[in-house]
Amino acid sequence: MASQKHLTAIKKTFPTLLISTAIFTIGVNMAMAAQTVTSTEDASVVTYERDFFDQYAPVTLLDMLQRVPGVPEILNENRRQRGGGGGGANNRAERGFGSGGDQILIDGKRLAGKSNNIDDTLGRISADQVERVELIRGASSGLDVQSQGLVINIILAAGASTSTTFWKVTSETKVGHEAGLEFLVSHSGSTGNLDYTVSGERTSNNGYFDRTDTIFDAVGNQTGVKKIDPEFNFRGFNLNTNLAYNFESGAVLRLNGLFKPQSMKGEEIRIETGDDPEDVLWNTKRDSDEWELGGDYSQNLGSLGNLKVLFVVNQEKSDDTVDRFLGTPGVPQFQNKTEIEIENKREKIFRASLTKGIFESQTIEIGGEAAINNFDKQFQLFDRDAESDPLLFQQDESDNVKIKENRYEVFAHHTYNHSSNLVIQSSLTTEFSKIVADNILPDGGISRRDTSFTFFKPRVNIRYDVTNRDQLRATVERKVSQLDFDNFVAEFDQRSEQFRVGNTNIVPERLWEFSLAYEHRLANDGGSIVIEPFYRRYTDYITFVDFTEYQDFGGNIIDRETFFALPPTIALRDMIDDLGSGFTSASGNVDEATSYGINVKGNLRLGFIGLPQATVSATYKYENTNVVDQFTRLERDFERINPQSFDLDFRHDITDIGFSYGFSLRHRTDAATYDIRYYWPFSPQFNVQAFAEYQLFEGIKLRVEAKQLTGRRGISNRINYVDHIRFDEISSVERRRTDAPQEIEVSIQGTF
Repeated sequence: MASQKHLTAIKKTFPTLLISTAIFTIGVNMAMAAQTVTSTEDASVVTYERDFFDQYAPVTLLDMLQRVPGVPEILNENRRQRGGGGGGANNRAERGFGSGGDQILIDGKRLAGKSNNIDDTLGRISADQVERVELIRGASSGLDVQSQGLVINIILAAGASTSTTFWKVTSETKVGHEAGLEFLVSHSGSTGNLDYTVSGERTSNNGYFDRTDTIFDAVGNQTGVKKIDPEFNFRGFNLNTNLAYNFESGAVLRLNGLFKPQSMKGEEIRIETGDDPEDVLWNTKRDSDEWELGGDYSQNLGSLGNLKVLFVVNQEKSDDTVDRFLGTPGVPQFQNKTEIEIENKREKIFRASLTKGIFESQTIEIGGEAAINNFDKQFQLFDRDAESDPLLFQQDESDNVKIKENRYEVFAHHTYNHSSNLVIQSSLTTEFSKIVADNILPDGGISRRDTSFTFFKPRVNIRYDVTNRDQLRATVERKVSQLDFDNFVAEFDQRSEQFRVGNTNIVPERLWEFSLAYEHRLANDGGSIVIEPFYRRYTDYITFVDFTEYQDFGGNIIDRETFFALPPTIALRDMIDDLGSGFTSASGNVDEATSYGINVKGNLRLGFIGLPQATVSATYKYENTNVVDQFTRLERDFERINPQSFDLDFRHDITDIGFSYGFSLRHRTDAATYDIRYYWPFSPQFNVQAFAEYQLFEGIKLRVEAKQLTGRRGISNRINYVDHIRFDEISSVERRRTDAPQEIEVSIQGTF
């Protein structure tokens, strides 16, 4: 059934792909770029000199990158990952700094930071500081990463400006609500051998949505309606600094700092009608403090090679409290629950390596990386009955976990420039890690999990330039994901509105990834198209697993399959449901899983239809995923992974009058959540945004952006079961529709 569904979806999408391919084929012969960019003998590198951007009068580095074909897709993907969009296995965080995929570098180096990330930095660097932008496709030597994708390397002009101040004022209004106001000031300068940037930002944003849940019984009769009207207020500061010191010896030291105090207050009003209605009010408060210090040092050691050292130290502390009030319709009467989460995360990463040319066409990098992660989290849930003392709360659930992960790896990266059109990169990395997870018991005792791992992570990456405009890239790599320690601790899942137990026995997810990419670039910087099929094979895939303690009629512990083979009676099922957490699930590991698919990316300048300063970019992804469901024992897709996604971006710069406009479309096909007590498919809504920019004066730009234009987030049908989904006895069905207000964001930014 699932395969037929995917085949039908592909058939529907194929004509669109065919038309898109035809457009790009026409562009090969007809594309006329607004400017010719600088090329080198290396066909994998295209350089955009500073004067290419002058026609656009950019204010920041981010403004410049928006005009480079292929770069906006990378920026959009980074934002989605930071926002948690997409979910699932493919967005698991990489361990350590990571070096694969699309990358953005400054002067050939990564920003030494995790929380203090490259995307935020791009919007704070003045355009006057940029000398050129290099697009590097596929494997290339001399960079701080080994990437099979697209690398954007930004070269800053040394001493280009002794002093530049960038400012930005943003007002975002959700239709029907009050506007929020945000301020950003960033000052860059140089004195002697020191270059510096210091910035401060006041963040102020509000979030709203309306949700309607229509509830039906097992035979389809409507039994109630729940309307949810939440409001969230986010406030905070973001203080950043970037320092770079160039020693007379040629060594370079860069330091990056971040301090980010934040707060959030939220209120959710839930009004029910129908059978046994009750109103609920949720009050939420969150306070968090985050800081980070990162740096890198590079120096040429002569015959020993080039030394590179990177480090990051950070900490994030948060305190969340949710108070829940219960009452009859219209009048919340008393507080019946309080939920408290206290979290403290700390991370230290140190990486050092030596890079040396060993033959005329080969280089080798040898080094090591050490990372120490600490994660402490407490969860407490208190409740009381309507009949109890109004001042008396009883602790219903609690969890207190302290985790320490020590990870060490040694690596060797080899680059072989076989010829001007063939580069082969290979890596051998061995990781040694140890996880100690302590469950602090209510009586003060400790239940400890102490586990050690050794992971061997080879990688081979090949780039072959068939012609100056055609390139093949192939990658084989073994990856290991970073664990999400939140899964180790109990929590109240706000999305599913249920309590979840933690699991300290989760092990890192591993996968073998095979990919092959073909890229064709059009003449005169007219655009490009990339087609990339891939295959992934997972070991210890992380998803929800059955966490139930099964017993037979005599109370003896038995495994799951023995329990279902009894067969269990209603009385036995009720007994299991009344014991401990009953039929329950938790995040855990599955022996194996697979996925395969294709990525198609393209961008095109529209010079062949008389719009040389207009660009259109499109990305399409199809992914077929497969894992054995741990509750039904049937094969299914990965949880919350959309089998297909399509993005379209259009931008037109009318440089004669300093005006730009454009729009973006985002579409995702249906996905689902699979759990022990419910099956929850959902259909995301088309996401449409549009913008317009106008150059008011030299160095001052006005931007208006309209977001969430459809006014909807999506719809879903959650099918709830009496106890275990394997018995296939439906208790209720919830049809959920979520709407979000349209947004208008107005910003003014400039430099002086």
